[in-house]
Amino acid sequence: MRRRKLTKRIVEFAFDAAALTVAWYGSVQMRLLLNPLATHRFREDELLASAPPVSAILLLWVAVSVWMAFYRPPRRARVGEDFARLFETTFLASALYVVVTFFLRGFGAGFPRSYVLVSIPVNFVFLLFARYCTVFAVRLIDDFWPSPERIAMVGTGRHLREAIECVRRNSGFGVSLAGVILPERAALAAAAGVGGTVAVQALGPVPVRASSIPLLGTTRRLAEVINRKQLDRIIVVNGCATDEEVAQCGVISKRMGVVLSRTLDIPQTAVRVEFAERYGLPLLELTPVAFTRRQERIKRVFDALAASITLLLLAPLMLLIAVLIRLTSPGPVLYRSPRVGRGGRYFTFLKFRSMRVNGVGRDELKRANGHRGHLFKIKDDPRITPLGRVLRKYSLDELPQLLNVLRGEMSLVGPRPLPAEDLDPDGQSSEFTVWSEQRSRVLPGITGLWQIRGRSDVPFEKMIELDIDYIREWSLMLDLRILLETPLVVVTGRGAY
Repeated sequence: MRRRKLTKRIVEFAFDAAALTVAWYGSVQMRLLLNPLATHRFREDELLASAPPVSAILLLWVAVSVWMAFYRPPRRARVGEDFARLFETTFLASALYVVVTFFLRGFGAGFPRSYVLVSIPVNFVFLLFARYCTVFAVRLIDDFWPSPERIAMVGTGRHLREAIECVRRNSGFGVSLAGVILPERAALAAAAGVGGTVAVQALGPVPVRASSIPLLGTTRRLAEVINRKQLDRIIVVNGCATDEEVAQCGVISKRMGVVLSRTLDIPQTAVRVEFAERYGLPLLELTPVAFTRRQERIKRVFDALAASITLLLLAPLMLLIAVLIRLTSPGPVLYRSPRVGRGGRYFTFLKFRSMRVNGVGRDELKRANGHRGHLFKIKDDPRITPLGRVLRKYSLDELPQLLNVLRGEMSLVGPRPLPAEDLDPDGQSSEFTVWSEQRSRVLPGITGLWQIRGRSDVPFEKMIELDIDYIREWSLMLDLRILLETPLVVVTGRGAY
């Protein structure tokens, strides 16, 4: 695991250094293109001679990165966290860059101010592209040189089974579930010894799907298990071990350099979770989430600006898709359907048509639905056209929803809008009341946590959790992280059908 983290840091820095070097030359060319609009026209040799040297830019980047601990692993190992820190570090480095260059200019240094201002967005674009390249490079390295984080779960019963299922659904190639460690008081409930498998009595009434989980031992032999299985993290499932056992696990984990984590039971309602110390006590605070009018206005302005710019940039691509749809199958270019929006109100949802007109009816395919609840998704749906499969795989069919965003019916980021026929006539769900009431507080989105955490492969129960998590943790920075992480999911085509 440590080797994987070090490899990731080296790859990140190498791509960032290359991006800054290319951005330096790109900024020079961009400034030359702006000569007709500028008061002072530079020649290329003149600009190359007066621009700050690449070595100075790289040195400034290293200094800011060390100051902000940019290349240290984040607390939450998510791609969105990397992009957020990239934005913060680039902004700070750019601000220092401006201050330093203008300060030196006062002492006679011939740095052109226009070059400095042009270089800021150019640097960010190239660094952003480098971060995408880093993610793919690290994944390739892990495929050929795997070094996953090895974890073990401490617990028993239903809570342990649910925690194992959650880890299996949400962990990727970077995590390896080594097995289960039973609390000492539950050791007698296990039918097998060390090296065997967890008995049904230990896991609960319903066995874990896919395969039995190896039983590694008990908390009394935690140190032995850590050495034998080379564990990196121990996760104690809440409510499954006594405080004394957890404290002892903490002592052993600290001594052996292993991370000890503990799950928390948080109510599935729209509350914001914060850790605080009040009255001398460490507290977990759950405060109700209420979107203020100011937050709504900020989100709306951000959505309108981003959707307008994206539509302008993608207009040629959207025109090409429309022509291809016309040429490959009879029927309209756009698919329109009533969807449930904010407050349970219906609106006309737009997509590029990916299905055949007058094909097999939905009622005839109900048995093939691979999801429970209010989700209707079918792998290898016979109604989808060959072009439609490509559009769906890379989410290109979703592009017309930018018009829904401009009309104020949707947001760029939010819970996925569900078809009106999948919910009750009032736009709510009598079966999942709390979930439907919470998600109706916000505008539905083109992308969201559901899309970047697996898309159609995510079960309905997990979608409920992700919807509530988004409402609970919403911030403009969270929206930005989701938007930056979305292209990675789209390019891979994972979970799309």
